[in-house]
Amino acid sequence: MNIEPSGATLGAIVTDIDLRTLNEESFAEVEAAWDQYGVLVFADQHLSDEEHLTFTRLFGRLEAGLKRSAGGTGLGRITNVKADGSVAEPDSLQVRFHQGNLRWHSDSSYKCVGAKASILAAHVVPETGGETEWADMRAAYDELDDDLKNYLEDKIAVHSYRYSHSWHGGLEIIGKEDLEELPPVEHPVVRAHPRTGRRNLFVGRHASHIIGADEEESRALLKRLTEEGAQAPRTWKHRWRPGDIGVWDNRCVLHRGHDWPLDQPRVMVRSTVAGETPDNPWVLDEAV
Repeated sequence: MNIEPSGATLGAIVTDIDLRTLNEESFAEVEAAWDQYGVLVFADQHLSDEEHLTFTRLFGRLEAGLKRSAGGTGLGRITNVKADGSVAEPDSLQVRFHQGNLRWHSDSSYKCVGAKASILAAHVVPETGGETEWADMRAAYDELDDDLKNYLEDKIAVHSYRYSHSWHGGLEIIGKEDLEELPPVEHPVVRAHPRTGRRNLFVGRHASHIIGADEEESRALLKRLTEEGAQAPRTWKHRWRPGDIGVWDNRCVLHRGHDWPLDQPRVMVRSTVAGETPDNPWVLDEAV
């Protein structure tokens, strides 16, 4: 396994490895690198959907999607390509919904238990654009002055699906029953990583406001923490190639997608690893 660091405070490209043949020892090496870099992109893998899921399960249990009642396979397609193979219109709900991905966020932080990992595979990529960019919230926390660290230490933020998704079709894409499964939830603004112990900011677009603080002022503070944290050298943007598969740690990393010409197809396949709590209601019940 060859690891090429991105040059930022997070992220690395991994080559000379076949994700289909990982054993306990080789996965331990992958996991140690993941703990260090927060984001790993494995080049030239070309995994099938089942191989993608097998790799995902090495990190933990699968997380259900937005429509928890519907179950699912554990895989979601992030794409502007319709079922008939044509490219969707830019103003279609399919395209509008994914516009939310262009803002910094941690996957599923609007759920009572946020996601542990996201695993994204590139199947079809546009000629230009469509990159994914990640931001290191460990290094962002380290850069804060002591007064701000002390202020944030015991602060709890409300994360809300309605708050972050209402502008781009998020309330249209799921029904009332599923929306009721996504009430506002609370997460600490500062958290310690469960494996490394490093402290990090847990912010992003799903974070609405801080409990006990003025709503507008705290909302502005959360946005500032996100924007200032997501600056070089704490960010890494990857230009996808077909066959790439990336895995990032939602517990300490934010991410966002980048625009591409919407007359060009882009097909990405994502799986999500559920947060590691024994009573996580968002764990996907898989058939045995």
